[in-house]
Amino acid sequence: MSEKVELILDRPQLSAMGIHGEALYTIEYDLPSENKISKNATEYERKETTARNKLAREFRNKLIHALRFRIKASKHLESSWIINKDRLEIAVTELEKLKTDMHSKGFINVDKRLRIIPILTTDAGFEHYEDLKSQFLLHFAMEHIRYIDKGINDQRMSPATLWRCKKSYSIIEELKEELKQRPDLYEEIVDTVALLSDKISIIEEHMRKWKAEREAEKAK
Repeated sequence: MSEKVELILDRPQLSAMGIHGEALYTIEYDLPSENKISKNATEYERKETTARNKLAREFRNKLIHALRFRIKASKHLESSWIINKDRLEIAVTELEKLKTDMHSKGFINVDKRLRIIPILTTDAGFEHYEDLKSQFLLHFAMEHIRYIDKGINDQRMSPATLWRCKKSYSIIEELKEELKQRPDLYEEIVDTVALLSDKISIIEEHMRKWKAEREAEKAK
């Protein structure tokens, strides 16, 4: 995305028009979907389609991972995530890398498939964005609390899942500060992220215990 997407705003003039003085940016994507393999396809066509589908799946997973863990965007719709200007630079960098990778693998129209669109809205619209961010952060936290509860119940958790839980905690801890001026939203997130922190400590203690038990069993 070589073009500049950040808006330079005249806040007093926008305020006079009833527009909020800070722009938002929506990351919208339309990634290639997986193709069905025809019953009449040749072996070559089956292999080509299978390989393409694998790439399409990998690129979708890479994008979602980048949106969540590097860009730290808030999910709005299924293929639309929102950021503020603080995360615009990293968003442009991450999408450029992904588009270059997709183009090198033979995908076309990548600039149209991955876009950042600036948005101006009213004060009420900006509050709605904060509501969406709050809901997203709560869902994000609860998702990883459930991962930990399942790990405790199953008496196992992979290091990769533990990393996701810790990374998610750090992201929510950071992003919740953007809602500090909304105590109606902020306090619930503070309580939920504290619960996630406690759960992480609990599962880490369990994992140390499980490891010690396995090592003791091997030593018999």
